[in-house]
Amino acid sequence: MKNDCLKWYLLFKYMMDERHRLEDEIDKLTEELLETNTGVLAIVQEFEESNESLLRSDEEKNRFLENLKKANKEQLDKIKTQEKALIQADKMASLGQLVAGVAHEINNPTTYIRSNIELLQKYWNIVIGHIDVQGDERIKIVIGDFDEVIKSMYKGTERIMDIVNGLKFFSRQEKVGYSSVDLFDCLEDSLKLIKNEIVRHKITFINSIHKDRYIINGSKQQLEQVFINLILNSIIAIRKQNESHGCIEIKTLLKHHNFVSVIVSDNGCGIKEENLTMIFNPFYTTYLDEGGTGLGLSIVYGIIKEHQGSIDVFSKLNEGTEIIINLPLIEQNL
Repeated sequence: MKNDCLKWYLLFKYMMDERHRLEDEIDKLTEELLETNTGVLAIVQEFEESNESLLRSDEEKNRFLENLKKANKEQLDKIKTQEKALIQADKMASLGQLVAGVAHEINNPTTYIRSNIELLQKYWNIVIGHIDVQGDERIKIVIGDFDEVIKSMYKGTERIMDIVNGLKFFSRQEKVGYSSVDLFDCLEDSLKLIKNEIVRHKITFINSIHKDRYIINGSKQQLEQVFINLILNSIIAIRKQNESHGCIEIKTLLKHHNFVSVIVSDNGCGIKEENLTMIFNPFYTTYLDEGGTGLGLSIVYGIIKEHQGSIDVFSKLNEGTEIIINLPLIEQNL
């Protein structure tokens, strides 16, 4: 009996010892598992951080490449703009040399012709005062035709004089002094001179000129010539389009605190894309039937460059044109 009890005791003790051993092993394995799990989590976290770092690196690299491409494009655009400006300046210089003598040669005989036409008109007015036109229809017709002929001759000489004046600008025979010009006053005075043409053609005019005082160093007369030429071009473009709801807008916009933009836009016939590069060329015109000489925009370009400014043209055929002139400010009075 004692032997049986001893056996059961030894068996129970063995089982308890084994249980404690297994529990210790389980605790140890659990601890190792937790340590392993912590290590795995650390590795996963490190991997995620590395992955994020790589993604950030790729994003930064892509951003850098995009910025580089953008800077490259801007630089190329600047170079192209400068090349165009140099080509245009070279054309202007060549034209100046060419017309310096031609303008003088044309101007002299035209002045004589114009003076003689004025004298002829005076003599004719005296003559017709002594002619009895009663009952003679042929004489009435001759007198009427003669008046029209004199008017057309005078108009023709005026047109020649206008062309010569344009040529003189390129040859720099006429120098003008610069002074402080109030852009608001300059634009308002230009509009007064051109107002009748706008009204006559029943064109809607939107005046978005800012009333702030933008002061420019330049020639008020030349700047007025620029704005009048641009508005006249818009009127012709609207007429060519046969636009019954023609509209011209002129507005000013402060740019970077040291430049002011004057924007003239219309809903006229627009300009073909292939012609945009030629519109500032001397004697180039698409308005020949409307009396264009091809000097208007060339003169505009020359005046703006003389004033240290820039001019940009945006146009779509049959939709309209927008011309932006940027001029440097010497003062801004709010």
